[in-house]
Amino acid sequence: MYVPPHFVEARAEVLHHLIEKNPLGTLFTNGKSGFDANHIPFELHAHEGQQGVLHSHVAGTSPICQDLATGDEVLIDFRAADAYIAPNWYPSKVESKKQVPS
Repeated sequence: MYVPPHFVEARAEVLHHLIEKNPLGTLFTNGKSGFDANHIPFELHAHEGQQGVLHSHVAGTSPICQDLATGDEVLIDFRAADAYIAPNWYPSKVESKKQVPS
């Protein structure tokens, strides 16, 4: 996903706070069973490793374990509260008709 530079957040303490307050992550894997996404709670150990280490648990018989066994990279997405904002909510939409969804 493209993130404009002025929206990039790289401060570890801010990212760690987001994870601690919203520990349900979406784990994306691309393994033996194909591309998959699973919602899993994570625990952040902020002082382990260079940037912190995420810990979680899945059943040993889960296909997730087979997908992770290869050691391939994964993606974990943590999300805070969000909402869709329709363009019609912006007063400038009425004037210019140039607003897009947020």
